[in-house]
Amino acid sequence: MCKFINLIIDRKNLNFKNTQYLSQVAFLYSRYSKYLTDDYSSKPDFTTVLNIIENSSPLFYVILEQKTGEFAGFVYLDNLTGNSDSIHGAEISACFEKKFWGNFTKKCALTFFAYCFTTLNLKKIKAQIYPFNHRVKALLNYCGFKKDGILRDETLKFNKLSDIETYSLTPKDLKPININ
Repeated sequence: MCKFINLIIDRKNLNFKNTQYLSQVAFLYSRYSKYLTDDYSSKPDFTTVLNIIENSSPLFYVILEQKTGEFAGFVYLDNLTGNSDSIHGAEISACFEKKFWGNFTKKCALTFFAYCFTTLNLKKIKAQIYPFNHRVKALLNYCGFKKDGILRDETLKFNKLSDIETYSLTPKDLKPININ
């Protein structure tokens, strides 16, 4: 199915791990930035991606297809709530290569969320998406996310005011993983 590996960039302490995937992450981020950023964000260049990885390390993961080791995408957690002893909640961002959309994405999402609740001991995972991102809405619903609300006119997107929809998932809402 899928495998998650940490991608770590810590320029201050010169700690780098699994950086061979940097160019693929940067390319994928750039390709799908219209779903990940607003008009106020900097252009999706290599430095922007480096900063995202560094700011979310060690919670930035490359997703690989388990049998072949092929790069399938990335996922990271940021906007953490809690303290240094215990993370209560986090916001998720993810991106997959198009060839992996569908069942692979669903199973990876369920696996990752189960990992977040059991290993990271999170109590809540949040997602913020644009209303036009129907593919991600369907994935969130499939996994058990509940819509919390709409932030009306929250940002500027394509030079127009845009809402942002908020969703959340708790351990009790997570759909069980069906490996079939």
